[in-house]
Amino acid sequence: MAKVSLNKLKLTPKDPDKIITFNEQEIEVKQYLSIEKKLDFITSVLNQAAAADANRFYNPGKVDMFFALEVINYYTNISITEKQKEDKAKLYDMFMSSGLYTEVFHAINENEIGYLYTLLKETIEQIYKYQDSAYGILDAMNTDYNNLDLDINKLMSGLQNKEGIELVDKVLNKLG
Repeated sequence: MAKVSLNKLKLTPKDPDKIITFNEQEIEVKQYLSIEKKLDFITSVLNQAAAADANRFYNPGKVDMFFALEVINYYTNISITEKQKEDKAKLYDMFMSSGLYTEVFHAINENEIGYLYTLLKETIEQIYKYQDSAYGILDAMNTDYNNLDLDINKLMSGLQNKEGIELVDKVLNKLG
């Protein structure tokens, strides 16, 4: 079988960007993001959701909120000020209650948005699998112990005061 040159295929996007009208405003909605932008999208959603929880738990409500905000950010030409971005929950509520998010979501190619959501969910599952693995647990313990600054000489000299004793108590509690 003869090889076909990639250049001769004249590849172009299957689905050009769509224009939707919302409250008399034309909004451009992308139909495809490059894989690099998809990965940035996923990373942004995960980082925001993890930062919103002290235990780096991926609360499904927060994940969905940041997913929706990033859909608007990555797939549309809607301009949002830094001031508006300060209150993410309020911004999310505006997009949802007005119906704007639904319009944008349905304007995106179904395979594109489905693939992106699948990537996000699978990435979260893999993060939890890693955290629950022996290596992940050891890595977390190592990080915890590094944060305790376990310099033994410092610890021994610190036993002279209340703070030093509290540090020893923390170490012993960590060790079980």
